[in-house]
Amino acid sequence: MPRKILRAAKKSSSLIRDPELLEQKREAVAEAAFELFLKEGFHRTTTRDIARRAGMSAGAPFTYFRDKEDILFYIVSREQDRAGAQLLDALSHQIAEATRTGADPVVVFSSVFATFLRSIDTMRRFILLAYQETKSLNSETRQALITREKRLQALLGEAIHYGAQRGRFAADNIALKAHNIMVLGHAWATRHWAFAEEVESIEEYLALLQPLVLAMLGVTTAKEGLPLTLGTPTGLRERIVGAQGEMLAK
Repeated sequence: MPRKILRAAKKSSSLIRDPELLEQKREAVAEAAFELFLKEGFHRTTTRDIARRAGMSAGAPFTYFRDKEDILFYIVSREQDRAGAQLLDALSHQIAEATRTGADPVVVFSSVFATFLRSIDTMRRFILLAYQETKSLNSETRQALITREKRLQALLGEAIHYGAQRGRFAADNIALKAHNIMVLGHAWATRHWAFAEEVESIEEYLALLQPLVLAMLGVTTAKEGLPLTLGTPTGLRERIVGAQGEMLAK
């Protein structure tokens, strides 16, 4: 049986005319679906399951969405708009301010990386769902996700390039390094179970990753241009690198 492909949402046929009430109902359905998609998977979750979890009658979700694919489209779009745009704006501002003031590249990148990683923690459930169910989206929606990911990767690349221009970071393979850093960050969402017993917070994960990431960038001392000796994470280093390799393989 061919798999259904998510189509862009058409105009709602809901009879509810109060925009605020309509949005509240859509949010309730979407939140119930979000939990089920993460736990059971998109294709194993039925609209009846969603209605039951949302505390509605079996047919009620169709008052607010065309079908299950429309619900997934709404979740993806909502999370992109809420958190993704804010993150991109924050990183753009940090990089622009650093360029204006001539700030230390290591300080700049560390700040950008911390902002990025904390946003991963905020969007952790969405990122996990996106990794699991991107295949269920149609090509247009999937491309929108990829485009946003590329914009984010480009901003991380700008922060690396800023340091390379000033002789603090190695200038080779900047795009690849930015991509690898994104994968390491996303591991907090997609491989969280692997770290849960040893890392309790995103701040601990940040502390573990930062030396590893700076070593990847080939950080040099400000005066002599010599490699800077950095402490590397212990205990979880092999597990984190292993997670990166597994995700890249997919």
